[in-house]
Amino acid sequence: MWNRVSKVAVAALGIYLAFFPDHLSSKPKHSQSSRAALTATESGYTCMGDTALQGEGNPTFRGTFGGDVPPVRSVIDPFPTFNGIALNPVSGKVLFSDENRKSILVYNRASGSASRLTTQPVQQVLGPAAGIGFVAGVAIDAPNRELYVVNNDIEDTVVVFPDDARGNEKPKRYLFVPHQSWGVALSPSADEMALSVQQLSAIVIYRRLAERLEAPVRIIKGPNTEMADPHGIYWDTVHNEIAVANHGNHSVIGAYGAYEALSPHPEQAPGGHFLPPSITVYSGVSKGDSKPIRVLQGEKTRLNWPMGIAFDALHNEIAVANNGDSSVLIFRRTESGDAAPVRVIHGNLTGVDGPVGVAIDTKNNELWVANYSDHTAVVFPRTATGNIAPKRIVRNAPADTPTVGFTNPYAVAFDSKRDQILVPN
Repeated sequence: MWNRVSKVAVAALGIYLAFFPDHLSSKPKHSQSSRAALTATESGYTCMGDTALQGEGNPTFRGTFGGDVPPVRSVIDPFPTFNGIALNPVSGKVLFSDENRKSILVYNRASGSASRLTTQPVQQVLGPAAGIGFVAGVAIDAPNRELYVVNNDIEDTVVVFPDDARGNEKPKRYLFVPHQSWGVALSPSADEMALSVQQLSAIVIYRRLAERLEAPVRIIKGPNTEMADPHGIYWDTVHNEIAVANHGNHSVIGAYGAYEALSPHPEQAPGGHFLPPSITVYSGVSKGDSKPIRVLQGEKTRLNWPMGIAFDALHNEIAVANNGDSSVLIFRRTESGDAAPVRVIHGNLTGVDGPVGVAIDTKNNELWVANYSDHTAVVFPRTATGNIAPKRIVRNAPADTPTVGFTNPYAVAFDSKRDQILVPN
């Protein structure tokens, strides 16, 4: 059985060849019999078992037929699922990642309504040339008119598009990044890009224009950082701080093998452990095993699988997409310790359901939430609190369309006793 590193290596090779198809331009030579078999395969047939080839390009098979055989049935969600979110109040555009269809979607800021019908995006980047796969965090670089997209698993890349990209468009550049990179944040003043990396419990900082196999300029990682499975990330360029939202499960991967270069102490094997979820904040110039400036953690915080986080520089607040209890938590930026949020959006009227992304629009005084569980994004007044209905709903599928809940399935099993199909994600 292949281990994860083998899968990642093969996936990286596949991405490389996708971007450099000319490397496959020379075809190998085949014998007459193998040419006939190849012709049969290219015609849509695959021969297994004993075969007899009668004439070039016109084989007669004895054995089992295969090829492009349709399944008897399938379990699939044909619609996008909202995941990461980024907002540009100047252009009035909102960017979402979609890990179900492997795409990114762009909507007008005023999109959405009380309608039960699908809301049409103004742009969608979708197709094999785009290099979008198990996509997570996204960011908008307004000054340079670029869209940043993080492929969290398998592809392990950041792909960058022009802000008007559409269809099956190739990225203008791409960067190979550590396995399970999740969130992305940009610093225009430093001209750098920061990524949160789940399994490494790290923040990896690159030049903004880094591409291909370029190394990071610095890494924040180690036991003193108190990071544990970080997801959402923001870069507060006003106070030059970087913050991440941690789930709390700290893995030992990263101290060995392919990730040895990213570990400050590869000789140590501390073992995995669990911590309470948290928000950890660092200096924008931190590197190595740096202690956080502040840690927001404890029962009063209500943090429960915190995903995306957003910084409101105008009002000195941060918002957290709290996936574990389908809520949005708003804190004062300077809070630390076991501090309660100043506002909580939660309840059956809110439409917040499995939130993954959150964005704050200070220009239009709105707060956006990207739901993973029900094909919607919901928009609130920035100061919303409690069990309040959203101002607008953006739908990527008709209302009440179910989601299958697949994230990144690697295997499948059949429970004959219960007559159930089991899919680990």
